[in-house]
Amino acid sequence: MASAPSAQDPALSVTDGLSQDRREGYLKVLGQIVEPLAQALGCEVLVHDLRDLDESLYAIAGSLTNRSPGDPATDLLVQHVHGGTGEHLIGYRTQLANGREGRSSTMILRDPETNEPMAAMCVNMDITDLQAAHGKLGQLLGLNAEPSAADGITETFPTSVDDLLGNAVDTAITGTGVAVDLMKKPHKMQVVTELRDRGMFQIKDAVDYVAARLEVSRFTVYNYLNEIER
Repeated sequence: MASAPSAQDPALSVTDGLSQDRREGYLKVLGQIVEPLAQALGCEVLVHDLRDLDESLYAIAGSLTNRSPGDPATDLLVQHVHGGTGEHLIGYRTQLANGREGRSSTMILRDPETNEPMAAMCVNMDITDLQAAHGKLGQLLGLNAEPSAADGITETFPTSVDDLLGNAVDTAITGTGVAVDLMKKPHKMQVVTELRDRGMFQIKDAVDYVAARLEVSRFTVYNYLNEIER
């Protein structure tokens, strides 16, 4: 029987070297600045604890993305942590749930002693009304300039693990161009490969969820993952 993806994968190992007390202390300090920072900037500010991506949202000020503490990480943050780069993502465009245009930044925060990623601070701003003043504010917003590398980034804002996995699986299935009931093994492996590359198998019970959506057993999904790794 194939085994599940290892939690010790280097790309997934964040905050392992931090003591529990020190980590909690850092998070409490970050949590204290969320509200005043949101008021100062006039936008939504939140902090993610990278220990548990299923329930990573630690503190939030603002209601732009309609989320609460204990909600999962976004698809972008999951993929970014899985990639292991730890780089900041600044000023990328996002589509808000109500169809309005957003601009977001995700900053990876590291333990000052170990340099390990421990948290992410995210800033989300609704720029819909600013875009209406495109002529005068376009240069300030960067909308008249060449698109930056971050402009190709997409992000959704799930309020549950089912939302997070559902959006990712829907996108992967659509990418095959084949309905699930007509899929052959290569199509299903394509879906699993995309989900693995996006870090979705870091999420608890992701294998069971994907198996149900692809109408295969969980052991088949594990076998696909093993084949992909060879």
